[in-house]
Amino acid sequence: MRVPRCLCAAALLLAPSGVLAQSAAVRLTLESVLASARAQSPEVLIADARIDETRARLIGASVRSRENPTADASMGPRRSDLGTSTDIDVGFSYPFETGGQRSARILAATSAIASDTAAAADARRRALEAAALAFFDTAYAEQRVQLLSAAEQMASETARIATTRYEAGDIAVLDVNLAKSALARARSGRLAADSDRSLAAARLAQMVGLPVDTVVTTDTQLDADRTVDLARLLAALPQRPDLLALHERIEEALATVRLGQALRRPDLGLAVRAKREAADKALVAGFIVTLPTSVSGQEERATGTALAARLRLELDSTRARGVRDVEALHAAYVMRRQAAGALAQEALPGALENEQLAQRSFEEGELSLPDLLVVRREGIETRLEYLERLRDAAETAMMRDAAAGVLR
Repeated sequence: MRVPRCLCAAALLLAPSGVLAQSAAVRLTLESVLASARAQSPEVLIADARIDETRARLIGASVRSRENPTADASMGPRRSDLGTSTDIDVGFSYPFETGGQRSARILAATSAIASDTAAAADARRRALEAAALAFFDTAYAEQRVQLLSAAEQMASETARIATTRYEAGDIAVLDVNLAKSALARARSGRLAADSDRSLAAARLAQMVGLPVDTVVTTDTQLDADRTVDLARLLAALPQRPDLLALHERIEEALATVRLGQALRRPDLGLAVRAKREAADKALVAGFIVTLPTSVSGQEERATGTALAARLRLELDSTRARGVRDVEALHAAYVMRRQAAGALAQEALPGALENEQLAQRSFEEGELSLPDLLVVRREGIETRLEYLERLRDAAETAMMRDAAAGVLR
């Protein structure tokens, strides 16, 4: 239900000039809200920054050896019957890995980067879902204000007619008081709805990064058909970002196991020493063998194996839960669309006609005020219920698309 242009123009004319001068008005569509959430959501920005942090691991993982070359030197005087001389001993050693530790570290770092990249995409998915729900909450609140504003105008007109008829002696003061009470309740309901709309619009503005004094309205799309084939949703589910992140974390854990297996192999090294003792000089070359007797990757193998097992269980559980969520939300969306359709086809036309007939009958003295208020209350409640059904269906569609991973 769209706002008539005449009402929009009237709202602009009646608004205080200071408000219009100080506050910018922005009309948001669902597409613009989702685009802002993709680009400006704090959760998404933080998750993207974490990817750069993880990339730093790849720098350390790519080095040829985890041990730096070492150099040592010693010197001291040598005293003999021939006099005093200086002995010098200089050594240099360079260790290198032989078990494939570097490739295992690179694989683990690459998997960690892929996992954080998928986690950032999942943060974006959740931010889009939250933004879409905020959009539909705001759209619903706006339409609710419009409906209750119209109800307030009708109650005001009824109170005017009741006063006129009372002055003409057609009805008792009891009916006038009843009409005034109905007007007060209608005004209270409209004010409460306007407060809810302001809060919903403020939350939406915050999500899309607008200033706090921005007047936010929505291009309402509550009644749009968002029917999607269930088979397509289920086919897209395995590519949901959080599932991909779990898969990459499993690969990282398996790379840690490979690193632990590589650490069981001895590392080699080259050593060169130059010596001078008195007048004698010597250059010695040799090998260094690091024997993995105490530390042989036990922790890496045990930790990686246990982590991979736990992540596989989590992946299977999350995937199964995702299937159940998509199926349940898809069924709920279909039923909520049907519920809204039933009201639109069977209840709304009759409710609107009854309100018009009841108002005319009351003006002509053919219907009592209590009967008019009953008919009007039934019509307002029917239209409010219809708005709720549309909002519930729209939000369920967004939750379904997010659960399937197609909301990106």
